[in-house]
Amino acid sequence: MLPWVLVFLVLVLAGLGVIGWFAWRLFGDVRHLGAAVADASTRLSEAAAELDAAGGPSLRRDSVPHPRPTAAHRQ
Repeated sequence: MLPWVLVFLVLVLAGLGVIGWFAWRLFGDVRHLGAAVADASTRLSEAAAELDAAGGPSLRRDSVPHPRPTAAHRQ
């Protein structure tokens, strides 16, 4: 009976080792993905600021375009 218990314990420890290895790999992938998302967010914020700065002088937010006068209809 003792050899089966030892085999069982070895299998349990090997299984825990495999689960731990997968957990470590997942942790590394999540950290990598988080860094990529943070980098993309920073780049998008900078691009939005550049677009806002580039369009700022040409935009006049205080004026509303006047409607075109209606032409007389010919009958």
